[in-house]
Amino acid sequence: GIIPFAYIEEGRGGITEVFHVPYAVWRLNCTVSSTIRPEAAHFRMALVEFSGGTIVEGADLHYPGSIIKNVERGGKDFFLIVSVDNVDRYQIVLETLPGYYSTPLG
Repeated sequence: GIIPFAYIEEGRGGITEVFHVPYAVWRLNCTVSSTIRPEAAHFRMALVEFSGGTIVEGADLHYPGSIIKNVERGGKDFFLIVSVDNVDRYQIVLETLPGYYSTPLG
């Protein structure tokens, strides 16, 4: 199965602290909920590599729902930039597979 190793749950956008991912392959599992104005809900996320400022992955979700983004870049430091409109709450779970979890890159 899938192994979650970190998550963020928030109601507002911003920039996260820098975090390290030691797995060669992993994913961002994003879930967005909105009850106030779901038709106007908008969630934007960028995964940025800390060292060079390169955007590695992005997500743009209109309306409540879920989106999964796979990442094949590990052993590095990252941060997330999140922007939300009319979103009650969002959760981003970082997940990997058992084979990668048991052999971290460092």
